Amino acid sequence: MIYCIAILLIVLVSFPLQEFVPVFAWAFFSRLMLVHTVFYCAALTVPFPVMLGFALMTGFLWDARYHLPLQSEADATALTSAEIPFGFTIFTFALLGSIVQGVRPLFRKGRWELPVFLVGFSVGLGLLLEYVVINFNRGDFRLVPEFWWKILMTSLYSALISPFLLLWFALIARRFDYRLRVENPHRRHTYDGDAF
Repeated sequence: MIYCIAILLIVLVSFPLQEFVPVFAWAFFSRLMLVHTVFYCAALTVPFPVMLGFALMTGFLWDARYHLPLQSEADATALTSAEIPFGFTIFTFALLGSIVQGVRPLFRKGRWELPVFLVGFSVGLGLLLEYVVINFNRGDFRLVPEFWWKILMTSLYSALISPFLLLWFALIARRFDYRLRVENPHRRHTYDGDAF
């Protein structure tokens, strides 16, 4: 329980830190999505109900911070609804967090390759879903090559930083006696006194 509170505090601290993450103009104006990366790494280390609670809180705070209504074309003082509906980020965090939870048993056995790849993939897929919703609301789909490079670079940043976050979470888990790793994942059966 103390571990989950510590991870919750890390997720909350990632919001102000996200404001200081620069945009890399040389990499198609991509940036590290720190909040998303921290959330998906946390989703690997906590049980499913806790992950859903994190998705609700993280998605709500993200939408509360970045959900911007548009200015009406007819009346400059009137605001219309935003291009992405409020709560859509909660849905994407819950959906993609559930996919990340699917490789949690592999992560608990000490295999980090696929979980690290899946963290980067989830960040990119979340951005793609947002872009599809924005284009659907605008009524036209424009997929330029720079957009694909931007998603690729953003996903790569998340995949590169996620091993360090997971290592940090493992150190926190050890500090609070939270068992992340299954020590003996193989089950031993006995039959007539012989183990196999």
